[in-house]
Amino acid sequence: MDVNPVNVNLLHASVLIGELAKYGARRAVISPGSRSAPLAVAAHSFPGLKTYTILDERSAAFFALGLSKADGKPVILICTSGTAAANYFPAVIEASRWGVLLVVLTADRPAALRQTGAPQTIDQTHLYGNFVRFFADVPEAKLDIERCRAVQSIAAEACAAATGSNPGPVHLNVPLDEPLAPIPESATEVKRLWTALRDEATERPAPRIETEPPEGAMRPVRQLVTESLCGLIVAGPGAASSFEEAEPIFHLARKLGWPLLADVVSGVRLFDEPVAPFYDFFLRTEELAALAPDVVLHLGGFPTSKMLAQYLDRHRAAQTFRIGRSFQAGDPLFREGMFIESSPAIFCRELAKRLGPSRDSLLLEPFQRASRLVSEELEHVTRESNDDCEALVTLAALNALKEEWNIVLASSLPVRYGDALFATQGRLHRVYGLRGVNGIDGTLSHAAGIATASGRPTLLVTGDLALVHDLTGLIAALKYAPNLTILLLDNNGGGIFHFLPVRDHEDKTLFETIHGTPHHLNLAGAGSLFGVDWIPVGRASEIAVHLQSTPKRARVLHVQSSRERNYAAYSALIERLKRASVR
Repeated sequence: MDVNPVNVNLLHASVLIGELAKYGARRAVISPGSRSAPLAVAAHSFPGLKTYTILDERSAAFFALGLSKADGKPVILICTSGTAAANYFPAVIEASRWGVLLVVLTADRPAALRQTGAPQTIDQTHLYGNFVRFFADVPEAKLDIERCRAVQSIAAEACAAATGSNPGPVHLNVPLDEPLAPIPESATEVKRLWTALRDEATERPAPRIETEPPEGAMRPVRQLVTESLCGLIVAGPGAASSFEEAEPIFHLARKLGWPLLADVVSGVRLFDEPVAPFYDFFLRTEELAALAPDVVLHLGGFPTSKMLAQYLDRHRAAQTFRIGRSFQAGDPLFREGMFIESSPAIFCRELAKRLGPSRDSLLLEPFQRASRLVSEELEHVTRESNDDCEALVTLAALNALKEEWNIVLASSLPVRYGDALFATQGRLHRVYGLRGVNGIDGTLSHAAGIATASGRPTLLVTGDLALVHDLTGLIAALKYAPNLTILLLDNNGGGIFHFLPVRDHEDKTLFETIHGTPHHLNLAGAGSLFGVDWIPVGRASEIAVHLQSTPKRARVLHVQSSRERNYAAYSALIERLKRASVR
């Protein structure tokens, strides 16, 4: 299908979509609506642009988030006017905190109808506030080549902001008047302008800026690293978005001889030593938690593990350098001595060039030994009955995967289980999570987007509340992600609250009402409602059998559990692995 604008609205929409495609957009997610029809038709007609239509705007936005995360390219997101755009907000916030390339196009009424009480009209200017890198109220459509060039310029500026040194979402508000349908009007003049614009088009590469760390920042880092006796590298969420970005981080750790504590969604845990997994257990022991680093290189975001966060907070006297993109700026515990705005991969590569021979950190041997002891004990544990423990059920599923699988860990307990127990070393899984804002909204839709864009079989591990919260995400999964498998840990409520101090409240009825939040839903009914394969799983050992093959359509492996039994089983496992780390 080729672009054939037949009226002024389609002309401007095609100019806008064409410029976004020129700057790298290859996918567009459309939320159906009337006011946005010219944008949707232009996107659907544009050569080389893959479109996805998703009814629920919140689901559509998280699906787009997953698409962009998986392929690293801008994704266009299109909706009609009014509250439709407000439903994009949670995904825009997550995209902002994770640096995801979303280009949000919100159709709007003409300016003359704003603030008049016109139906389906709200103030959409700067709707997403500081959560977007760029905003523009696009000029209204006009049969004029200069107006079309202005639209091109705005689109190019938006793409530059989305893909620059501080990548993230951008927002273009697009006022549209009748005719909204592709009805011919002044078709001859429209065709003349469209032909003229295409003839004068030039290839302009998308501006991508890699921020190299300034020499003034590298000098004190190099000096302190060289003098360090107990150096430590922490790779937080988002430290690397690809295997290529992870390698320089690993090589720096190996060259220094420093232990590397890598979050499960850091993109760095796939390597062997000096990566030291299982720190969530061994840092619970006083023997190891008392070992103080003197220099910490903290790459990326805030760690998932509470134990690691407490360890870093305990030893805040250490000189801490945090390295990340601008969207990762922020130090909630006020530990860092300096924030260096740079790609962690570039920083580590440049620092490694400047370093001579060094001695191993005094933390390396005890941390690696503790990791090996936990790993050995975990092998014994996994041969025992573990069906009451959701963490071990999760681990059984993750260990059963072949290397080509993606892993998506929902917020709350699943990502904590994965971070504590799953050592991906030597296995090239890409592991994703919603660790920008740590919310549970959009969980299924986000995973479906990742599965769709990557084309790789994908396992989502989620709890029942996250699934219920994004139930319409099953529509996107069925329609676009036949390679998605969902491991559903159904404990009839909010299991994470059993691990928080609020569990000890003397009023157990109040705890259940406000935190336990049992829903008492027969979730298996969603299988027939949405048309996905719904497979009840009674034992953890059954999961591996189902994961030996890629599904032909989206499926759910439904594991029913008890919050109380899981709390007891996982608490016992924590104590067992903690003791094993110092035996």
